[in-house]
Amino acid sequence: MLIAAIAGFLSGWLASVPIAGPISALVVARGVEGRFRAGGYIALGGGIVEALYAFLAFWGFSTLFADYPIIEPISQGGGAVVLTVLGVVFLRKRDAQSAEEHARRDSAWGSFALGAWICAINPTLIATWSAFVTMVHGSGVVDLRDSAMALPFAVGCALGITGWFLTLLWIIHRYRERFSAKVLSRVLQVIGVALLGLAVWFGWRFASYFMA
Repeated sequence: MLIAAIAGFLSGWLASVPIAGPISALVVARGVEGRFRAGGYIALGGGIVEALYAFLAFWGFSTLFADYPIIEPISQGGGAVVLTVLGVVFLRKRDAQSAEEHARRDSAWGSFALGAWICAINPTLIATWSAFVTMVHGSGVVDLRDSAMALPFAVGCALGITGWFLTLLWIIHRYRERFSAKVLSRVLQVIGVALLGLAVWFGWRFASYFMA
């Protein structure tokens, strides 16, 4: 079980390193704004839900989507709406005072729920964790046909994902003061554009299902 947990930790860490997904964008944005506590709770919420995807991958979760294909486009449509809202929010210009006010109002539960919800409606995680589970099984290190390995692997994933994002927040905290307010504002705008780009892609996937 320890080996399964370690394999899960490494899988979660490596899967989270590319700063390309909505959770990464949110964590980076919170860090840039100095809202590190909120960023940590977003990471925790996202890490737990991603770990659930990893756990379910052991049970052939992908076959559920093969049997009920409507689930995926529905999640993509919902994802497009949420990402559009987030993108617009991040494109709005912020100053130091508004960031401090946001930090004071940040709710631990609200941030946790935001991270969990964004991961829950992200259909790309289905493919991601199916691929990682297959890769780990193919390495021969862990026999994922043993259902007893599912829980420790998933726990390891949650720790790896959350650990990477906390490390990312620490890096931002360490070097944030070296950049001007203008540069930090531009970073938020870039994140907003990236989120809108993801929203367009989700929306296109949603529309393509019904146009096929």
